[in-house]
Amino acid sequence: MLIELRPGTSDEAAEEVAARAGEHEDVIAWPLRLAGRLFVVVSGDESLVRVPGSPAVLARRPTPDGHWLVRRESGVAPREVTIGPAAPGIPPSGSPPPGLPPPSTPSAPAPSGPAPSGTAAPRTASGEAGDPVRGAVVGGARLWWAAGPCALESEQDALETARAVKAQGAHALRAGLYKTRSSPYHFPGKGRRGLETLAEVRRAAAIPVITEVCDPREVTATAEVADCLQVDGRQMDNRPLLAELGAQPRPVLLMRGPQASLDDWLRAAEFVLARGNNAVVLCAGASGTPPLPGFGAIAALRARTGLPVVFDPSHSTRSASLVAPASLAAAAYGADGLLIESCPKPERLYRPGDAAHMFPPESLADLVSACERTRDSARALAVPR
Repeated sequence: MLIELRPGTSDEAAEEVAARAGEHEDVIAWPLRLAGRLFVVVSGDESLVRVPGSPAVLARRPTPDGHWLVRRESGVAPREVTIGPAAPGIPPSGSPPPGLPPPSTPSAPAPSGPAPSGTAAPRTASGEAGDPVRGAVVGGARLWWAAGPCALESEQDALETARAVKAQGAHALRAGLYKTRSSPYHFPGKGRRGLETLAEVRRAAAIPVITEVCDPREVTATAEVADCLQVDGRQMDNRPLLAELGAQPRPVLLMRGPQASLDDWLRAAEFVLARGNNAVVLCAGASGTPPLPGFGAIAALRARTGLPVVFDPSHSTRSASLVAPASLAAAAYGADGLLIESCPKPERLYRPGDAAHMFPPESLADLVSACERTRDSARALAVPR
């Protein structure tokens, strides 16, 4: 349940409403500020909740399907999300609670296992030659896109990839540190010991970075380095992880679980918003049995949520030869962006299977240009609903 409070309600009054709504020992309630509005989130059996008769209460927002904040009509889910530092003087649209700074020099993370050797490189907004790291909007007029390897491996290869995709016009580098693999014998990613490498690649190539996180205990340290935190589809139901991401001042790229319905997916996004972070981007890919590219999900989400939607043509097809047609189809369906696997030397990857997904970096700009033309053509031919 959500209780919306009147504009101008003080934090003290919101805390009082939350305390009264959560009086029962099996109910938890907390205040939530999103998009300039103030709510009280109530978690528990609604029959145990007594909505206080406070003058601060504006409306009760029922949540029978488990997601109200992400709905288009709620006015809380942003249509645009900025990944990376915003232009000077312009606050990142869709970003979590206002006033939070862009990624900065990493502080000492809370330990959750063996600490990496050394510390992450200082987080600045400049490259080696003073080239600034610029963020870009997902959900705007232009097609947003990121490219890079599924998993970050050597610093040399990652930096070469970052510079190659940036030269093609990429808005961000994708490079996973924590990999939820289908086999326990596949490379699981560098984990926390890769944070220093990721920070150095971001600085040297002057490009925003996106990386995966799987464990709630790793979120804070990873958020100090990454511009966007990715949730793999296999982690979509990791509720403690989603709640922790909701407390971070970083955009979240939420992938759909292989067998998840649209409602399941939207409820997962709601977990992030309900903890204070509405900078969520949904990432569609393959779904069903056998897993097939879920282009229809892009159009279906348009009618249900304002959150931007991107598409992963690499994991959804698992073939570099199919990345182009899948990307064009996603663009025709109205995707706001693409998340593409790319690497100049895929033969050097630790897991040979990853190499099969890698789209050649030198062809990325041509692919994205074709996708933008396709998206524009589809919009021009669209029949009004």
